[in-house]
Amino acid sequence: MKKSIFVVCIVLLLIVSLLLPSRSVVYAQSATIYTTNFNSGYSGWTSSGNVSSVSSPAIQPKSVRLRGSASVTRTVSTIGYSNISVTWNMAASSLENGDYCYIEVNTGSNWTAIGSITNGQDFSTYYNGTADNIAGANQNANFQVRYRGNGATTGDYCYAEDITVTGTSGASPTNTPTPTNTPQGPTPTPPPGGSVPGDPLTGNGNVTRTLLTYNDLFNGSSSTPVDDSAFALPVNAAMPDHAFEGRLELSNEATSGGFSEIKDSFAYTGNGDHPRKHLPEFSFEFVQNGSHLIPATQGLIYTSHPNWNYIIGPGRAWKENSDNGYSRASFPFALVERNANCTHNGVMTFLFNNSGVSKVRYQITQETCAYYKVNLWGQLTGTYTLYAVTDAATLKANHAAEVANRLPTKPITALASDYPSSDVNVSVFGSGVTPAHMTYYGVLYNGVNYVSGCNTRYGTYAFCENMRAASYSTAKSSFASIALMRLGQKYGSGVYNLLIKDYVSEYTSSPGVWTNVTFNNTIDMATGNYRLAGYEADEDGSYMSSFFAAEPYSSKITAAFNFPYKAAPGTYWNYHTSDTFIVTRAMNNYLESQEGSSADIYDMLKNEVFAPIKLSAGVSAIRTDNSSTGEPFGGYGLFWTQDDIAKVAKFLNNDNGFADGTQILNADMLADSMQNDPSDRGVDTTGGTGFKYNNAFWAEDFTPAAFPQYSCSFWTPFMSGYGGITVVMMPNGATYYYFSDNEEFSWYNAVHEANKLSSYCP
Repeated sequence: MKKSIFVVCIVLLLIVSLLLPSRSVVYAQSATIYTTNFNSGYSGWTSSGNVSSVSSPAIQPKSVRLRGSASVTRTVSTIGYSNISVTWNMAASSLENGDYCYIEVNTGSNWTAIGSITNGQDFSTYYNGTADNIAGANQNANFQVRYRGNGATTGDYCYAEDITVTGTSGASPTNTPTPTNTPQGPTPTPPPGGSVPGDPLTGNGNVTRTLLTYNDLFNGSSSTPVDDSAFALPVNAAMPDHAFEGRLELSNEATSGGFSEIKDSFAYTGNGDHPRKHLPEFSFEFVQNGSHLIPATQGLIYTSHPNWNYIIGPGRAWKENSDNGYSRASFPFALVERNANCTHNGVMTFLFNNSGVSKVRYQITQETCAYYKVNLWGQLTGTYTLYAVTDAATLKANHAAEVANRLPTKPITALASDYPSSDVNVSVFGSGVTPAHMTYYGVLYNGVNYVSGCNTRYGTYAFCENMRAASYSTAKSSFASIALMRLGQKYGSGVYNLLIKDYVSEYTSSPGVWTNVTFNNTIDMATGNYRLAGYEADEDGSYMSSFFAAEPYSSKITAAFNFPYKAAPGTYWNYHTSDTFIVTRAMNNYLESQEGSSADIYDMLKNEVFAPIKLSAGVSAIRTDNSSTGEPFGGYGLFWTQDDIAKVAKFLNNDNGFADGTQILNADMLADSMQNDPSDRGVDTTGGTGFKYNNAFWAEDFTPAAFPQYSCSFWTPFMSGYGGITVVMMPNGATYYYFSDNEEFSWYNAVHEANKLSSYCP
């Protein structure tokens, strides 16, 4: 009897086991991860600019209205899902040419547009679409979606109506690493809204490495630079097992390392040892947020080294299974020539755990510097002191916001595929410049930054998005001129006609006449005080050499005024970087008269202009006296990433001086600078160049007589920098920029090619 019951039970269990799915099998199924119709507002979304919930007869049902360049962003975790798709629905009204409404996604590195509507589609009619199988979106805790407008004014409207994120659930997350040991030490504090876009890393740590291996970093030495890819985050990197927080200090910087010379126009270094061949003392704090390694201090760092200062950039930390339980870190840095703008880009890498670090490998193999080109490399003993860094949470949050706020970026080759009907030849961009001397270049069009790579003498730079290019005289436009426009917006246009003599007392030592020279005359380089009348003859002369060489403020301002009277103010242009230094000092003293003795003209620019347009933390200004308390140069001495310079151009050429729906710059002065006021083209430059110079911006007049391919005349304002730097802003809203250092200025063909994207002539 008992045996029969047992047999029946076994049979029943077998039947049940056949009917029920096995616990070891996961069946994939489509599922909605997130959806909203915005009928109840946009709670849970992060807004920027002029955003509001609306309901009107033209826009039904309720939607979110974005005015001008406003946006709304939401983070959607896709952990447990693959085959991610986004379905969107939006409308627009009152757009002009060049205005767009975008739906964008961010899987970790940059924003990518998956849909857009523009002028001609702006009749409050909804358009929708779906982007399927978005690359990089699977198993992503920080996948982001964003509705954004790029309108120049708050009269341009975008309407976000619906959005749905779907994916296949139940799929095994084969590319999500399982930590083999518990992270120790300081635990990164997630910033508000989540960690940096792109985290967590989804590799399994199985990285094939032949350069800078575990053994190389612990037991090896450096005899030559290696390919820069050895410093880069590898494709299959896993999340690090440790959190770096505290201080990294190097030893024997002044006596160790290799050096090779490519070009030394001024014979700085001979065959013997020299401080230029070695790093300054290195001792800096870092924090870590997920896989992002963030220096506590970004921007220019003044040192006591006789030749070099530092810029330290944000890098990455990750895990490779062959590193014997250590985590690996790498970050970009630059050596900046003291009292000058030459910028030499490098990288460092090391292994670490909570007990210490390996040796630290570094190399510098690229620069923006026409007269001094060198390689430096070495492997130094490092010391890691683990402790809680002050304001660590703020540092992490600020960096996460910086990454999230970068412009949508695509390779330069994508410009042709994005606009196939234009027949644009992308090889024209970057041409005319010797590739070995190109730092980077790009085209900004319709809110997307189409970028080149960043080459070094040893392969592609490991941190192209954080590579710093010297600004040189682009600072005259983007620092001094923009600062004057900001003062004009804050205190009225009368500031342009203030007299230099009332705000810079050192004018009394000048052999020139400054009685009636205004701020505007000086920003135009038409003070009437000069020595030689030829094109940039003074700039290349011995008197200006004294100005450039002077490091203390007292010496520099004296040299700046060392030019005699030749012409009435405003009547003759003569290029003087020293004039920009003078007007920058005048603006600083005027600002102090309005806001108190602690006011600083660069701090005003950084806080009231650069911060609203979301430039990177590393943008900074060189000052006199090799000191953070010195006076800013104004005429040169900034440091750009590709994202920074594209945002500055967009702010000027597309956004009309607006940021977050607010007019930041004086509209009239900006219109003059951008050649939008036919009554004020600026001053004729000398030497038969045909250029105009207005408020520190150059301009070229493209006429059918000179350029028969055009049926109309148009102006292109541009910024220009020493060695081979151009940022040209075109009337169809496109900007072409390049940073090089071989004295090659070649950009007319790029202007012609950009005309194919949308014609300059109606």
